[in-house]
Amino acid sequence: MRRFAICPNFGALFALMIVTVCGPRFSEPIIRSPKGEEIMMKKLAVAIAIASIAATATVAFAGITPKTGINGSKHDINAVAGYDDDTLKRTCVFCHTPHNVTVQDLAPLWNRAASAKTAVDMPSYTWISPANAAIAFDADPLVGPSRLCMSCHDGVVAVDSHGGASPMLQATGTPMSGAAMISDLTITHPIGFKYADAVTERPGELVLPTVGFIATGVDSASTFDTNDRTGFTYTSKTIGDTLYGGNMTCASCHDVHNTINAEPDTAGAYNYFLYAKQEGSAICLSCHIK
Repeated sequence: MRRFAICPNFGALFALMIVTVCGPRFSEPIIRSPKGEEIMMKKLAVAIAIASIAATATVAFAGITPKTGINGSKHDINAVAGYDDDTLKRTCVFCHTPHNVTVQDLAPLWNRAASAKTAVDMPSYTWISPANAAIAFDADPLVGPSRLCMSCHDGVVAVDSHGGASPMLQATGTPMSGAAMISDLTITHPIGFKYADAVTERPGELVLPTVGFIATGVDSASTFDTNDRTGFTYTSKTIGDTLYGGNMTCASCHDVHNTINAEPDTAGAYNYFLYAKQEGSAICLSCHIK
């Protein structure tokens, strides 16, 4: 079920709009001419339209709250403006199907055309430090969940283009663009490398994969020590739980189903589906010892 949260002060907001559009004397029991009543009714209609837009905006953003599930989130294409939605308002069908999967070797039950990007047209991040040379990259830089993510985020496959299991959904909409599009792995956080190799080659710089994500707040005035890792509490989900065959992928930082991701402390902050908060760089410090 889609989660909606109407603003608790919507009644006051509506009243304010009535007064703003119709005038402060709208509620006074005065006698009006037919023409005056017609004008007032038009003003009232405008006020109601504005209030409806405000209510719609409140509803549209309600599902972005972390830990509220996939319905209504940015990964529920029905709730994202600019793309064709499903006629039955199904959420899972944009990525999954119980029958006739599109790509058999990309679990689970994938219902999209996989990104055609290869190591040639999307090369891996290049290690700057010679000490990192021994950290092995997988032959496929988009190994595991990363390739599934790129079936939307590569900027080539249309976001609302679905697999053959749902022929009524063969939309050919607009591909991903802007900051959400990933077209060059050389300028983003490296993925597709063996995390255990990185721990070995950079001793004292990365936590073991058995460590969870930082669950407590981090700030400059806190007593937490990000270097010796004291004072923190951690999530039960560990770094290792998010690796694919030992490789770091997009899903090593992002909880794509919006189920156990961290809720930002900052009101109105964008939900990036992260396992730890951005405040105090908790998501970065969950792996990096600094």
